[in-house]
Amino acid sequence: MKPLTIKQMNKTDRPREKLAALGTSAMTDAELLAILLRTGNRDLSAIGLAQHVLSSCGSTLAAMGRKSIEELTRIKGIGPAKALEIVAALELGKRRFAEDNQKTEAIRSSKDAFYYLGPKLMDLKTEEFWVMLCNRANIPMEMVRISSGGIHGTVVDIKVVLRIALEKGACSMILAHNHPSGGLIPSEEDKKLTQRLSESARMMDIKVLDHLIIAGNKFFSFMDEGLL
Repeated sequence: MKPLTIKQMNKTDRPREKLAALGTSAMTDAELLAILLRTGNRDLSAIGLAQHVLSSCGSTLAAMGRKSIEELTRIKGIGPAKALEIVAALELGKRRFAEDNQKTEAIRSSKDAFYYLGPKLMDLKTEEFWVMLCNRANIPMEMVRISSGGIHGTVVDIKVVLRIALEKGACSMILAHNHPSGGLIPSEEDKKLTQRLSESARMMDIKVLDHLIIAGNKFFSFMDEGLL
């Protein structure tokens, strides 16, 4: 038996009507995704297809956010157009997250720093190292990607970091890199690099405020953990 189409469902069960009547809080992830997808296929309704896509992505939006357009199109029922819509919607969500949380200009905590750097690093499949340069009041001036590598690491040249900080006139900086594996525990190399960068920057009268390790929507702070 063919699955019910959206039009064949009771009005109260149709995603668009449900959203209009009850608001976003009443919607499941699959129902919201079904609105984006609009149609299903020969075997699945739009909601069924949305559930299938979520299941194929580990049943989490975070995992879906790490999928490339090509990977999404490998899911049965998802063509290039639907894949592009999914990627665009998730990117809008990340940008909304960044805008909503960058209300406090000065960086006063690791959480403030994460709100700036998280959207840059949370969904990457390979490791990248970034620096957020700040002025004397700890207000972010610029975020710079220093290096990118593979799944297990990336090479960071301390001289390059310091040169960029000096050229931009930074008084302080926050280091950040991601762990694509999802783990938040710093490696010994992470600890050594942080110490060397902090000591070298201090000689240039530049303070390293923190070093964040970002994995999805979570982070580890060297400052919070007493490692800096």
